[in-house]
Amino acid sequence: MGTVILILFALLALSSVNGCESFNGDGNFDWGVSDEATASDGTTTSDGTSTSDGLPTCDGVVVISVDSESVRVPGDTGIFSSASPACGMSEGRGSADAVVVLQDALTRCNREDVATDGEYGPQTTAAVADVQRRAGITADGEYGPATLEAMRWPTTSGTDCVAGPSSGTTGGGSSSSLPPTD
Repeated sequence: MGTVILILFALLALSSVNGCESFNGDGNFDWGVSDEATASDGTTTSDGTSTSDGLPTCDGVVVISVDSESVRVPGDTGIFSSASPACGMSEGRGSADAVVVLQDALTRCNREDVATDGEYGPQTTAAVADVQRRAGITADGEYGPATLEAMRWPTTSGTDCVAGPSSGTTGGGSSSSLPPTD
């Protein structure tokens, strides 16, 4: 009997992580997608946890090494994934912690005037698009791996800003088309 209860709790936990809305009145799970899964462009993700480009939504902060420096960047810290900076955010999508780290980097290292309020709104979208334009990448205002690389990030010591990691890594750095900051 105890095993059955544990399995039920595990299914409930798994269903909440994978986008299950609720346990409905007829004894079945309602596996529908919630309103939160609707992206700003009107597209709906299949599980409520991915962005329109298939990346998981940034739900926290990860620390990575870039040019022998540690930096905090938005990350995917979900229970069923290893912590990774490979995630995406757009207007209305992303945890407050992930958005604050992005906004701090936009202000401190990328010369953007944006409030550090934890909300990925029009101001943050415009600031991300400005960085993307300067870097010569698609300026859609959505944060993802290309924007991670294009941006400069404050070191955890707070004394410097470094270019984002090179493609496909969480270690080595790359050059940035943005001017260095002091």
